[in-house]
Amino acid sequence: MRGLLRDPDAGDFVWHRLQYVFRLPNPHALPALGIAWTQDEREMLMRFVEHAETLAGTSLLGAKDGVTVRIADDGLSEEVDARFSDPDVTTGFATLLRQCYMPDEEASFSRVRKVLGARLHALGDAALEDVLKQWRRAHVALHNKALEELIQERMVDEGLMPAQSQNPDGNWSSSIVRGPASPDDLLRAFWYGGQIHWGDQRETLSHLQRDPFEAAWSDIHARQCALELAHFYIGFAVLVRNAVGEALRQP
Repeated sequence: MRGLLRDPDAGDFVWHRLQYVFRLPNPHALPALGIAWTQDEREMLMRFVEHAETLAGTSLLGAKDGVTVRIADDGLSEEVDARFSDPDVTTGFATLLRQCYMPDEEASFSRVRKVLGARLHALGDAALEDVLKQWRRAHVALHNKALEELIQERMVDEGLMPAQSQNPDGNWSSSIVRGPASPDDLLRAFWYGGQIHWGDQRETLSHLQRDPFEAAWSDIHARQCALELAHFYIGFAVLVRNAVGEALRQP
């Protein structure tokens, strides 16, 4: 779906990073399954693919959101410059992403994967079942850690960056830069702390936004995690579209 992206180069960059960590099989290499889908299955699979196409065309995927922090020479004060997309753009994107992300949504990644998995199991196709398992493991990983953290962990494993670095006080700590919270916690805090619903996460969000730096830091991390997950779902939709073939659109 590269042609649908407003910034294809940015999409390429995200996919290079995803592939560095997960080594996902090329979705274009999967054969059509030739399955006679039920009406409900076909509608679910079509919905996921078409929704991913909508996600691919969103303006937030090509936005230049960012945060700049300037520390005074004395190290005692800081200036935070946050440049975020307008609230309607951000909330609209979050609402679209949520339909793929939350497992209780009717055409979520989890439900679509389970339908495909059940059909592949019935076919006895262990190789394609393993492909789905790879995507499931990657999805779980992206819930628990930001892609940047996973990249740094792999770089440590491959000897491309040191496991520890020395702090100004002389002590040593992990060289991996961690986010303010897991992607799942961040997204839920923003979505249900005021972005989509002013709900049970508003205290959590208030804590994440306790000062200008923490507010900008958590917001930019949440946005980055959301964008990476969107690209992940777009890629999986290509797998779905190719695996089901023309049977997807048959009446």
